Amino acid sequence: MKKLIISVISFSIMAFVPPSYAQESVKRTPETIDPAINVQVWSGRATAIDFSDVNEQITQIFLADPSRFTYATDTPLSNGQATTVFLRRIKPLNFPNLTTANVTNLFVKTKTSAGNSRLYTFNIQPGENQPQYSSLNMAPIKASQINNLTLELGDGRKATLGDIERGLVASIRLGYAPPSDPVVSKVREFLALARNTSNKSLVEIAQNSNLSLRVLTELGVLGIEDIK
Repeated sequence: MKKLIISVISFSIMAFVPPSYAQESVKRTPETIDPAINVQVWSGRATAIDFSDVNEQITQIFLADPSRFTYATDTPLSNGQATTVFLRRIKPLNFPNLTTANVTNLFVKTKTSAGNSRLYTFNIQPGENQPQYSSLNMAPIKASQINNLTLELGDGRKATLGDIERGLVASIRLGYAPPSDPVVSKVREFLALARNTSNKSLVEIAQNSNLSLRVLTELGVLGIEDIK
C-alpha cells in the first residue's frame, strides 16, 4: 500500500440546546450526527461532558484557548478509565504569544470498547443568564445508521465498514502494509469518523479526510475475499 499524505479533519456533533429551566437539567446529544457541539459554561459553575452512555474512555484532551476555561477529568487520563470531562470558567489569563477567543474549541479523543478511536470537537462558550444544564451526556449512535454506509466496488458489489476494516487487518497480516504505515493510521481514523457520521456517504467522508478512494476500494475487496 502506497503511503499517502492525509490530513486529519475534526469531527464534531451538534448537541440540542434545551430551553431555559428554573432548575438545571441534563443535556443529551441526539443519535444523529451534525457538524458541531456547542457547550456553555457558566460563571461559578461546572459543565460535565460524559461519555459513560457510549461506553468510551477518554484518551486525550486538547483545549485550544486555556485563558478562559479549565478542565479536569473524573480520573487521571493515564489510567485509561476516564469517562467525564469537567469544564470551568476562570478569570481571563494572559499567556505570552497565545491568541484568545470568546468561543474556543475543545478536542476529546476517546477509545470505544472495541478499541476504535473517536475524535469529538466541542465549541466552548461562556454561558449567559441562568444556567440551562450542568451535564452533556453523549448518546450512542444507532446501529442501523452505521450499517447503511457502503462503498461501491463495481460489478454490483458493495463494501461495508466491516469489510474495509477486515481488509485493513488482512493487509497488515499479509504484509501488504506495516502497522506503522501512515495510511493504516488514517484508515483507522476514517473508520472511526464514519462510525460517528449518519448524514454523509463513505465517499464524502473519504474526500473530507483526503483519503484515496482507491485505498478504501482495495481494502473493501480484500475484506470481502478474506471471509471466503
